[in-house]
This record gives sequence, C-alpha cells and structure tokens, in this order.
Amino acid sequence: MSIHLKELKHGDLGEATIIVGDPGRVSLLAEAFDKRSIIVNNREFLLMNGYYKNQKVSVCSTGIGVGSTEICVSELLENGAKQIVRCGGCGAWRDDIEPGDIILNTGMARTTGLMTTYVPDTYPAVADSLLVSRIAKHLSGSKKIHIGLGLTAETYYIGQGRGITIKGKALPVPNMIEEWSSLGIMNCEMETAVLYILASLYQIPAANCLAVHVSRKNEKWECEEDYRKLHYEMAQLVLDAMLEPSTQYEKEA
Repeated sequence: MSIHLKELKHGDLGEATIIVGDPGRVSLLAEAFDKRSIIVNNREFLLMNGYYKNQKVSVCSTGIGVGSTEICVSELLENGAKQIVRCGGCGAWRDDIEPGDIILNTGMARTTGLMTTYVPDTYPAVADSLLVSRIAKHLSGSKKIHIGLGLTAETYYIGQGRGITIKGKALPVPNMIEEWSSLGIMNCEMETAVLYILASLYQIPAANCLAVHVSRKNEKWECEEDYRKLHYEMAQLVLDAMLEPSTQYEKEA
C-alpha cells in the first residue's frame, strides 16, 4: 500500500528509518549518507535512502501534525519498516529544560479523541524501552538529555496554549502548560503519539529524539543555525543507536 508514498515498495526501506517533519530536513540529514537516492517526492513526503556506516538507512518527512503523520507512518510500516525514530523538535514545558536540550519521550499523553479510529483513548502511546535506552546511551556525554512523558497535541495554537484572534475576537486559551506540566508532562509536539500507537499495533520498535527549540516557560528560542546543526548531529547518534547489534538479552526480550 503506497497511495501517498508513491513508488515505495516492500523492501525499499533500510535497516533504520528516521522520520522528520520538514522535507528540508530530509536533505540535511541525508548529507551524512553515502549513495543517496530519492525514493519518494510527493506533497509533504520526501523519502531518501542512503548508506550510513555501510548500512542502508532511510529518512522520510511527515509534514506537520496528526493527519499527514498517520499517512506516512502507516505506509512506511506497510512497506516493511523495521524500526522508526522520529527526530524532530518540540517545546519544553518544564523550567529546567533549555533550548538546545534533547528530550526522549517514553510515552505520550494525547488529546481526547486523537487516534480513536484505531484504538480507544485508554490505549497507551509508548516507546520501545530498549530503543529509548540505546538512544540515551549514545547521546549521553555529548548532549543534555531529559527522559520522560510528553504530550501530542492535535492543534498548534489553542491546543498548545497559544493565543489566537479571529475577526478581532481573542479566543479563550486554556492554561495547558501549567495543567499538563503539573502532571509530569515535559514537552509538547504534534506527531509522536501517532507513531507510537501505529508501531505498537504493527509490533515494530519506535522512539523519538526531540530537540528543544523553545522553552514555553520563558519563550527562549534556540537560534536557527544552532537548531539545524543540532538536528544533523542528533540524527547521526540516533542512527548509531538504531544500527547497534542486538545483545542476547535484547534478542530474547
């Protein structure tokens, strides 16, 4: 099934698949690959293959939000993705997390009703614990990382506590950040819960690795140049983790 990831066939994907939001970031990450090739270039979906340390890998853009991510991840899984990590950005909702830090989400809260066409609201959206552990190991020492729970929101403005005015009237904004952070939520983004739920249904390992581009507590932002560099470096460490040979314990697990 490849309705939107046109030309993608079973067997095309590499040993590791990274998903990103921005098609421009696909080209950036692929600069670390040998023998780069474009497999899909349709709408917001750009999929490139290449070889990283002599192993075939793939990187694909999802676009922003739930709908396009569901399309992308579903078609990647249907075509044989072996493991998927979302490398993207997020806003931090905790005082001690700074722009430029990295977050690994072990699980995601989500907006009520999000993904109920697949599973009930009570179904957990969780990462593969072994994959998270591997990524954390490869990042430790070179990056400041935080591991814990995040929120996948279905909208960018009101759904993440941002004000918006329609025809001169300011809409009421819920105190999302305080409410969720009091429950242990570290960060917010718009895609990961979709990945975790679909990967769980397919029984495929999935995780995320998110660069903090803004602290919502004080509206401090990471500069664009540093943010771009962080994504490039972060993705290579993630690939190192994904391509690491399995231990006997992991094989048995």
